[in-house]
Amino acid sequence: MLWFVAAFIIASGIFKFAPANVTSQTIAKSSKDGLGHISLSVLPIVILTWLLITIFQGEGNSFGAASFGFIVTACSIALPRMHKFIIPCALLTSISLIIGVLHS
Repeated sequence: MLWFVAAFIIASGIFKFAPANVTSQTIAKSSKDGLGHISLSVLPIVILTWLLITIFQGEGNSFGAASFGFIVTACSIALPRMHKFIIPCALLTSISLIIGVLHS
């Protein structure tokens, strides 16, 4: 839990103290090259592949579905065409977490 609080504080600090023109330049640059949205989903897709391989090998635990839900939610946030799937992915994650907590 401490890492989550630390990440939130660091992200808030970066958002608050970063110059506004840096963000607009980055958005303009990423929209020009056409790879801005795809590059946001590369890491979640790599982690999703690793997680699926781990689950299929039988090394997963009760929170494997919750991990899958977290990653799919990140992918749906990264790609604008997939924004309509954010709530179903988050619902899958929350149900999986509840089942994992009640099961353990």
